[in-house]
Amino acid sequence: MTAVEVVIKLHGDLCEKAGTDTIKLPIDEDETIDTLLMKLGRRHSDLLEAILDPQTGELKSYYNILLNGRRVQQLRGIHTKLKHKDELAIFPPVAGG
Repeated sequence: MTAVEVVIKLHGDLCEKAGTDTIKLPIDEDETIDTLLMKLGRRHSDLLEAILDPQTGELKSYYNILLNGRRVQQLRGIHTKLKHKDELAIFPPVAGG
C-alpha cells in the first residue's frame, strides 16, 4: 500500500527553523491543515510557535499558507481537509521597502 502524504514547502526563515525547505508528512483520512500542523510541530516545535497563535490555535494573520496554490483563507482556513499529494506552501511575513 502506498503511503498517503502531503508535501510542505517552507519559505523564508521557516526553512532555517526546520533545517530544510521541503517536508513530506503522512496524512490520515479526513486530515485537516491544523492537525497536519500539529504533526509538524511535534517534529519542529519552533515552527508551530511561529505559525500559530498560542492563545487561539489559529493561523497568525501575517502568515500565508497556500494549498495547491490557493490561500487557505479562501477555502476553510486551517480546517481545510487534505488529500494525497496536496502541497502546502507556508510563507512568513515579508518586510521590505
